[in-house]
Amino acid sequence: MWEQMLQLLFVPTVQAVLGIVVLCILIAVGFWLVSSFRDRATEDRLEPVERLANFQEMQLKGDISEEEFRTIKASMVRRRGTTAVQED
Repeated sequence: MWEQMLQLLFVPTVQAVLGIVVLCILIAVGFWLVSSFRDRATEDRLEPVERLANFQEMQLKGDISEEEFRTIKASMVRRRGTTAVQED
């Protein structure tokens, strides 16, 4: 019985079907992995107000200049098309 099953593995049609099944499983696992990483990446994003607070903290520490902070702030307002990021 086992010998007959083993011989089936050497039939080209059976090999092709098994190859397609394995390929489908690998594609499904790949999609699952990509979607799980994308979900985490989305969760890790900061809101514009939080990002602005981080940049303001950097400016207060001296990591970026006042001019750089204003440029970043103006860029954030332009990108969002909103006034959610208000002038101080």
